Amino acid sequence: MKRLVPLALALLVLPSVALGSARGPHDETKRHNPADMTRAKRAAVRKTDLVAGWRLTRSGLPEEDDTPCGFDPDLSPFVITGEHERDFEHSASGAQLASAVDVFRNVKDSANDFNRQAKPGLLRCFKSAMLQGLREAKLQGKITTARMSTKRRVGAQSVALRIVATVTSKPSFPMYMDFLAFRQGRYQGVLMVMSPLAPVQDQLVLARAVQRRMR
Repeated sequence: MKRLVPLALALLVLPSVALGSARGPHDETKRHNPADMTRAKRAAVRKTDLVAGWRLTRSGLPEEDDTPCGFDPDLSPFVITGEHERDFEHSASGAQLASAVDVFRNVKDSANDFNRQAKPGLLRCFKSAMLQGLREAKLQGKITTARMSTKRRVGAQSVALRIVATVTSKPSFPMYMDFLAFRQGRYQGVLMVMSPLAPVQDQLVLARAVQRRMR
C-alpha cells in the first residue's frame, strides 16, 4: 500500500510522470512466478469494468520508489509472488485511477502484510504525498479532510482513505484522493483515484469486480 505513495504524488503533478525503480529495505520480498503473475494481471481493473470516458495509460509491473513519508513498517518478511498494475485517465474530468493487485505466497503473508500497513501512519503518509504533490505542481492549498476507516467494505479486510485538499487558486477548487485497499485470501488489491472538483462514483462496485477475480 505505502509503495503507491509516490504514484499519488505523480498523478497529482502530471499523469505521465515516470516513477523510479528504487526499492526500500523494508519493502516486501519479490519472488515472482508465472502462474501468480497471470493471476494478478487477470484480477486487476480492466477497461471493461469502467464506464465510458476512461482510457488505459499504463499496464505492467508496478513501478517502485522509496520516497520517504514517515511511515515505513518492515514488510520484508512477506513474499509477493505475482503483481500487476493498470492506470487509467478520464478524458472529460481529468480524474486518474491507479489499480494494483499483489499475490502473496500464502494467506498468512498477505494478512500480516495488510495488518502492518492498515495503521494511522498510512493516512499521515498519503497526506504528506498530497501536500508534496501540490507543491511540485506549483499549487497552493491545504488539506481540509483526511479520514481513514478499517471497516470491512470488500474482501476479508479493507482500509479506505479519503483526503481532500482545497487548491487556493482563483477560483479555488477541491482535489480528492480516494484510496481503497482490500485483501481476499492471498491477494491484495488497491484502487487509488485522484479527481478534481468531485469524487469518482462507484468505487466500491469497481473494487468488488476486482475481488471476484481474486481466485
